[in-house]
Amino acid sequence: MATAFSSLRARLFALLFLSLLLLLLPLALISAREAEWAAAEDLRRALLARLFLLREEGPKEEEALLQELFRLGQTFGGGVGFVVGERVRFTELQAWPLPEPLLAALKEGRPYQGVWRGVLYVALPGEGLGFGLAVPLEGASGLARRLLVLYATWGGGVFLLVLLLSSLALAWALRPLAQLEALLKARSPQDLSPLPEPPLRELRPLVGALNALLSRVSRLLEELSEKEALARRFAHHASHELRTPLTALKGYLEVLRRKPEPRALEGALREVARLESRLSGLLRLSRLEAGAYSPRPLDLKAFLAEMGVEVEGEGVALADPELLALAVENVLENARRHGRPPVRALLRREGDGVWLWLVDSGPGFPEGLLERALEPFVHGGEGTGLGLALVAAVARLHGGRARVENRGGAAVGLLLPLASLKVSPGAPFGEGG
Repeated sequence: MATAFSSLRARLFALLFLSLLLLLLPLALISAREAEWAAAEDLRRALLARLFLLREEGPKEEEALLQELFRLGQTFGGGVGFVVGERVRFTELQAWPLPEPLLAALKEGRPYQGVWRGVLYVALPGEGLGFGLAVPLEGASGLARRLLVLYATWGGGVFLLVLLLSSLALAWALRPLAQLEALLKARSPQDLSPLPEPPLRELRPLVGALNALLSRVSRLLEELSEKEALARRFAHHASHELRTPLTALKGYLEVLRRKPEPRALEGALREVARLESRLSGLLRLSRLEAGAYSPRPLDLKAFLAEMGVEVEGEGVALADPELLALAVENVLENARRHGRPPVRALLRREGDGVWLWLVDSGPGFPEGLLERALEPFVHGGEGTGLGLALVAAVARLHGGRARVENRGGAAVGLLLPLASLKVSPGAPFGEGG
């Protein structure tokens, strides 16, 4: 049962089948009952009219009246006439039972009509007590049976024909689903382009959801590809950046092994500090990429003012104070090493986020460095080249991004979400972010 009704087509067909049954069965029973009642009602009215005519224009003698009732009974399919006087006489030798309400009505001078034991009795008061006819309702009852037989035969054929046509109509109506299935099967795994809009209106939300999913998967694959490329460049640059101080340290140690040399010792200690600085930066960057942060609504103007930065504009962002402080400190350190203090901050609202721009007073980034300034180990000749990479990692962790420009000085921007948003780690909070 579960396997049969796991198909949408089977469910729709079963629903149609039950709907037709619930429609046709009560209709057949009601129409048969109504036909039976209508036939009995017509017979009653016809009998009553003929008996009235017989009382007004027929014979008054009992024998002649019985003869007329006999002919009238034959006309109505073998009914039995009766005359009620001092005794009850019938048009047949065999006596028929008469209902007690009929005799009581005639004694009171009232006409009687009613069904008793499957027989229709109609009587009128007259000479003596009265007279009437008793007509079996086998014909009317048989009418209902004949109608039900017709419904079961011809109606069943029509029912099967309707089911056949309905199944063809269902197959035609569900054809867009089959076309969508064929389209998805024919696609290669690398094809993440949007699906065309289906002709069936009910399928459009489904196709829209699939297109949205394909778009998200495409973006995720692009991000994974970018991260993979970054990881490769990171590994290449990390090996290069660590190999340089290690080579120098090895040279100094070779000198110290041959003879004590103060300058060699100072050089060795300098290279160890350089190596330690690079390893510390790498460790901090890896922790940031792991995505552990605790955001809360943060008044950026007050926060930056506490760090001694002049601020223009206002904004409240959803940010982790410690991570944001780390990013700002790295920008300030970068300005001290490569640019020129003081550093001023600009806050600008954009869509669902706030841009925090930190601009120093130096000559700005060299043109050849702008495109790669946020990559690890990219520097202008001094430092580890990890400071701005840490800033970009902080921005990504908040669901935003970082950017560098020259605005009368080196400018580093972070896009942070508004405090009214709830952003998962690394999840973009808007098209602009």
